[in-house]
Amino acid sequence: MKIALILYPGVSLNETSAFLSVLESAHTASKTTLFTIEYCSYLPMHNGKPGLTLTSGYTGLPLTGFDLIVLCGGKNLPDLLKNEEWKTWLRNASPSLGWIGINQGGAFLKQLGVNILSLPQSEPTLNPFLAGLWLVNQINSELCDITATDQNLGPAWYAAFARSNGRSARFARSSAETKIEAEITLDGSGNQSISTGIPFLDHMLAQIARHGLFDIRLKASGDLEIDPHHTMEDCALTLGETFRLALGDRKGIQRMASTSVPMDESLATVTVDFSGRPYCVLQTRWNGELVADIPVSLVDHFLESFANAARCNLFVQVQAGQDNHHMAEAVFKALARALNQAVSLDPRRAGMIPSTKEVLF
Repeated sequence: MKIALILYPGVSLNETSAFLSVLESAHTASKTTLFTIEYCSYLPMHNGKPGLTLTSGYTGLPLTGFDLIVLCGGKNLPDLLKNEEWKTWLRNASPSLGWIGINQGGAFLKQLGVNILSLPQSEPTLNPFLAGLWLVNQINSELCDITATDQNLGPAWYAAFARSNGRSARFARSSAETKIEAEITLDGSGNQSISTGIPFLDHMLAQIARHGLFDIRLKASGDLEIDPHHTMEDCALTLGETFRLALGDRKGIQRMASTSVPMDESLATVTVDFSGRPYCVLQTRWNGELVADIPVSLVDHFLESFANAARCNLFVQVQAGQDNHHMAEAVFKALARALNQAVSLDPRRAGMIPSTKEVLF
């Protein structure tokens, strides 16, 4: 299969890279070449900006000989609708299969009047990561299972299509040590159904749902007969990954937030930045080695693992406290409030990546 990926000034690099990441995984998992990709543009695309950039090697040439043409969204896409030369160039294409439009790209193609493939999506948006999985599934359903497993989505990936227009995500993680399924809705009301086999962890995750106003469902089974380490670590990775997927390209979010929360004699401050660069700094002050029969080191490890999977910068400070339960609960309540603020949408940032880099992933 030969795929044309349309480039233009202002094309979303986040959407493009999320779409391509799945195809790259498919190439890695496959023993044969399933498809080739050409970066195509009507006008020359310059590669002079720092960071992730793409250069078109197929400029101005007729879009012929392609099986599929893909158009991602981007900040300058509406300008193409006013450009008759671009529109004529695109209309003259005749892919044998059709077109895929991601987010604004889908709306553009509808106005262009071309043959858009019927993806399992809810208009008007389509998660680019899921679009890549769908495409791989059309090429080779067995390979799609491999790719979904490589991306830690497991059997729940297809069901996520139905939710791709909202800020929700499902994620499944399975290993020899644990099996975990999670679902999150960022714009929720605090509903939760959490069962990890570790009552104290259930209690802390319930704080994230209730005080962050996230709807969370998480079910885990793990090798608790050994110790709680694997289950707590993998729950953190799974929860972090659902946040990452639900945020998508992170357009319009506040991105950064900081909250202090008291709990009796304890006080904790959590600062979070969904920068796309995972980093965790912990300044905790545990009194003894256990909290509810769990090593306090696992609380720290949970926070580190969450930050890595969510691709956020997480800074946790416990300024006061004597009781480990109180300090831990203050931390998780502060985390909930900080996450809620950081992922909230700012109308003034609508459609905008909250970074001068124009890339957060």
